[in-house]
Amino acid sequence: MNKSWIANAVTATNALFGGLSIMMSVSGHYQLAAVFILIAMVADALDGRVARALHTAGPMGVELDSLSDDISFGIAAGTLMYAYQLKDLGALGFIPCALLGTFCAFRLARFNVKVSAVHGYFEGLPCPTTGVIVAAYVLSGIKIWNWLAMLCVLALAFLMVSEIHYPDNKGASADQLHLPALLGCLAFFLICTIIYWPAWAAVLCAAYIIFGIVNTYLNRRKAKRKQRRLRMKRRAQAQNGDAEGNVQ
Repeated sequence: MNKSWIANAVTATNALFGGLSIMMSVSGHYQLAAVFILIAMVADALDGRVARALHTAGPMGVELDSLSDDISFGIAAGTLMYAYQLKDLGALGFIPCALLGTFCAFRLARFNVKVSAVHGYFEGLPCPTTGVIVAAYVLSGIKIWNWLAMLCVLALAFLMVSEIHYPDNKGASADQLHLPALLGCLAFFLICTIIYWPAWAAVLCAAYIIFGIVNTYLNRRKAKRKQRRLRMKRRAQAQNGDAEGNVQ
């Protein structure tokens, strides 16, 4: 009996609740739309585990997973953010929200192409994080300024297609996790949660996003310093060799 349908059904559940979220957003049921995105996230977290447990992982599941993720964490999240707050901005509101679905699709396609080359981290903000932070923001009941919300949506879209590294907690990575970045984001989470505790889930996602940006910056700065020291060492060795040749 082909058991692959079980894992594929879990993946399809992701797409189902993503579609339901879109319908709830259009109908004005924003809280329910946000809950459906979170349910889609749970299905997304389970489908790979189910496929591996049943030894049914395959290309069909990979393609279905990407399509489902774009529906739930790109299109549904964009629709929810537009319906919940940014519709008052007109084109300035719907264009950033539409970019969530577009850039989410691009990020997923890049992930599938580079899956054998990228290990130990996510390249670009994971799509489920985008969906979860939008859902958590809506469920918190808070509303920041419209222009700031628009900029945040644009930032989420561009972070998904960026080359910023985010920890995936799946194994060893060449990236160093810097303690100052971790402690700074932890302090950010605690302060914001104390100020307004219902937003803790959205703040947790924001702290993860900020950590990826800061940690990537620190790793790249460290790599540049290492390359600079290496070049200086080679230059010194070359000068010493020339000096020895002149003496002889």
